[in-house]
Amino acid sequence: MQKINRFENEYAFLSNFYETPVMYNNILWRTSEHAYQAAKTDDPIAITEIANCRTPGQAKRLGQKVKLKSDWDKIKIGVMKEIISNKFKNINLIDKLMETLGMPLIEGNHWHDNFWGDCNCSKCKNIKGQNHLGKILMSLRGF
Repeated sequence: MQKINRFENEYAFLSNFYETPVMYNNILWRTSEHAYQAAKTDDPIAITEIANCRTPGQAKRLGQKVKLKSDWDKIKIGVMKEIISNKFKNINLIDKLMETLGMPLIEGNHWHDNFWGDCNCSKCKNIKGQNHLGKILMSLRGF
């Protein structure tokens, strides 16, 4: 069975760095990464700074420095599910997602993210990633 183990090239649309607007909390964000990073905090200044980031990479770096909501660890998967669901309200994206039906979606990476994905660097090769982003995407399309 074919599997998708990198969200790049023809599967870049699966990545939170994919440039497509996403509505979340009545704000239209540049990417799902922007929305997710801003959702981490209640600090309006930090939220505005993240919203103004030109790239998802900049938004991610800022999001790593914010004061987290007190219940962030409890709500972060639900927040990601909502953001991803909103992203795939775009008919073109949901059609592309549905074309992957039956294929495992694994957010393979090299930046040590074994929560949202599965890092395959030499340091993490013996750690099974939890792949929460891949699981969210698969549940959205019906596995």
